[in-house]
Amino acid sequence: MAEPTLNDMLERENQRASAPASRRSGNTAREPREHSQQISARMFGNVLEADNQQQDEDSWVTTYMDLLTLLLVLFVVLLANADLTGGKQQDEFSTMQGQIEQQMASSGFGDNVEVSRSPGKINIKLNDKILFDSGEATFNDSAAEVMAPIVDLLAKNRLMISVEGHTDNIPISTAQFPSNWELSAARAISVVRLLQQRGIDGQRLRAIGYADSLPLQSNDTAEGRAVNRRVNLVLSEPE
Repeated sequence: MAEPTLNDMLERENQRASAPASRRSGNTAREPREHSQQISARMFGNVLEADNQQQDEDSWVTTYMDLLTLLLVLFVVLLANADLTGGKQQDEFSTMQGQIEQQMASSGFGDNVEVSRSPGKINIKLNDKILFDSGEATFNDSAAEVMAPIVDLLAKNRLMISVEGHTDNIPISTAQFPSNWELSAARAISVVRLLQQRGIDGQRLRAIGYADSLPLQSNDTAEGRAVNRRVNLVLSEPE
C-alpha cells in the first residue's frame, strides 16, 4: 500500500477541520428559530393573561353598577312610599286632632275629654262619668251630647276605631258584672254599638275591656281612681 502523500494528508486534515464547523453551523441556525418560538409563546401567553384580566375587570364593574342601580331603585321606592303614605297620614291625624279638640272645647266638657296623639294613632280619652253612672254600662243622659260631635267626625274618615274600657281597682260583684272585666268590656261594647247605630261601618270597630290592668295614675287615691275610670277611642290606619 502506497504511503499518503503530503497533499492527501492536507486534504484529510481540512476535511476533519471543516466537519465540526459544519455541524456547529447547523446548530447555530436552529438556535435563533427556537429562541424566536419561545418569545412568540411568551407574548401570546401575556396577551391571553391581559385579556382575561380585562374580562374580570369588566365583569366586576358590571356587577358593581347593577348593585348601585338596585340600591337607587330601592331608595326611590322607599322615598315615594314615605311621601305618599307617611306625610298624608300625619296630615290627616293632625287635622282630625284639631277638629276633635275644637269640638270638645266648644261643648264645654273641659278635662273630661282629652285628645292626644302617638305615632300612627289618635287617642280620645273620655272620663267615665260623662258616659255612665257608677257601676253601669248603660249610657247616662249626657252621653248622647258627648258622642254626637265625635261620631260626626269619625264618619268622615276611614280610620279604624278601637274602643277600650278601663276601670279602677275597686272590685265589683253584681249579677250583671261579676268583675271589672265584665264592666269594662260592657262599656266598650256600648260605645261600639252607638257608633254603629250612628252609621259607622262595623268593620272599622272593635271593643276591648281592660278592667284595672292599665291605670294612668295610682289607685291609692280617689283622684287617681277617677282618672283611671275611662273609655278610650284609639284611631289608627287600617291594617
